[in-house]
Amino acid sequence: MKRKFSDAAVFDVSPVAALSFLIQQAAYVEAEIYRLEYPQFKYGTLLPLDNSAPDWAKMVVFRAIDARGELQVLGPNSTDVPTVDIAMSQGFKEITTAALGYTYSLEEIGFAMLNNVNLDAERGQAVRDVVEQGLNKIYLLGDKGVGEGLYKSPNVGVESASSTLAALVAAIPTYGAQPIIDFFGNAYNQVYLENTLTVHRPNGFVIPSEQFQLLQRTLLSTANASNVTLLEFLRQNFRDMEFEDDILLKGAGAGGTDRMMVYKKDLRVVKGHDVMPLRFLAPATADNINFKVPALLRTGGTEWRIPKAAHYVDGV
Repeated sequence: MKRKFSDAAVFDVSPVAALSFLIQQAAYVEAEIYRLEYPQFKYGTLLPLDNSAPDWAKMVVFRAIDARGELQVLGPNSTDVPTVDIAMSQGFKEITTAALGYTYSLEEIGFAMLNNVNLDAERGQAVRDVVEQGLNKIYLLGDKGVGEGLYKSPNVGVESASSTLAALVAAIPTYGAQPIIDFFGNAYNQVYLENTLTVHRPNGFVIPSEQFQLLQRTLLSTANASNVTLLEFLRQNFRDMEFEDDILLKGAGAGGTDRMMVYKKDLRVVKGHDVMPLRFLAPATADNINFKVPALLRTGGTEWRIPKAAHYVDGV
């Protein structure tokens, strides 16, 4: 007995038809992907991003100008007017391309066409998730192929902490909260007074997440039933500073110690070159069985332009 197929079960599974269907579905998948937010990745919050360079620029050129001179008082008949000199330097930041993608098989596409359902967007979302995770590490920790990171730059000064925050918190009943104020104040002054001679005022502390939670959950004083936490106390005393946490600072210091950073978050000081955000390309196939949707992005990583406007403290 011959098996008969109804007209409803007949559909075109040719590679051309499958590719045409996948191109239509790609718009749906990408819309789903770009609607997602990734708050766990902090590079967009902690690092000013610069997307002013064209998508396919090979490098970003920047120029630094340093003026030298001194104002002098002239005598009544003096004609010796002092002048200024300008020293100009030029630097380059190379832009790199990264790629990732996802695939669908002809069978998966045929099933979706037959049942009039959308293709699963999970693979595309996984691409975006992996890309965000990778960019987070590139911008914050640096990469051999891209360069320095926000938390790891050989040009930013570093010192070893005189004590851990946990030890300072444990000593509050004996010494009070002043040593904790001094701990953050010394790091602040290293940038503002020592490194930049009051030219650059820092505006952010970034602390490892474990130490941040300790400050957030420890009351300033239990003796007088205070409901003010140490973190609130610090924010009151450093009103011009933002306090942020990041788990990537755990083990980021010398010898695998935890690192704290104080810095001025400003495009003139440090930036991330977000040249071309993640872009999905048109689907393609090489064997008419598996259909790939590639995605590209272009980044220059992190660039410290004024590294003295930052300071690392290891062993916190």
